[in-house]
Amino acid sequence: MKRINKTMMACSLAGVVALSACGGSAPHEEAEGEAPTEGGMGAEIAPPSPEAVAAAERLTARLANREAELVSTQRGAAGIEYTQPQARRQQDFIVTNFLVRNNADNAIAGFQVDEFWFDVDGNTVTGDSVRFPEPIRPQEVVAIELRVPRNPAMDRSNYEFSHQNGEIEPVLVDELPEPEEEEEEEPADEPAD
Repeated sequence: MKRINKTMMACSLAGVVALSACGGSAPHEEAEGEAPTEGGMGAEIAPPSPEAVAAAERLTARLANREAELVSTQRGAAGIEYTQPQARRQQDFIVTNFLVRNNADNAIAGFQVDEFWFDVDGNTVTGDSVRFPEPIRPQEVVAIELRVPRNPAMDRSNYEFSHQNGEIEPVLVDELPEPEEEEEEEPADEPAD
């Protein structure tokens, strides 16, 4: 009998503690001009940081796009084809252009191309990187442009391909079709007032 009484007492005590910890008391009204408090303890709620506000606005803008759709992305190795990179001098930069086509069964998310320039001794001189924010769909062709500051020590370059879910298996091809231009929507005619 003592054991049952102790168990009932412990359960009752646990219930009282849980009720008070969860704010089981009646809600209180805030005095005029006082900052809202959390849990009645006098703690003020901090305003969101400017970075958090900016991130929320970017996410809201992306989600508001009604044309956005979810696509399956490639996991593991993804095959691509690419054309021979063409480097040319443009003022104080070396600009490299080439085309890439996704040959994987699914879209490639987080596709990235890194370019490294080396001197005669094999030391890294400079480089550039480009990363696609949107997935590249199967059989889609994209144009790559890399820009590096010109340096007299530059002798040769190397390219590395990657994506967020695995490795890239690149294949050099002679040519690829030009990427399709995205159609820009013209603003709808607004009725005159």
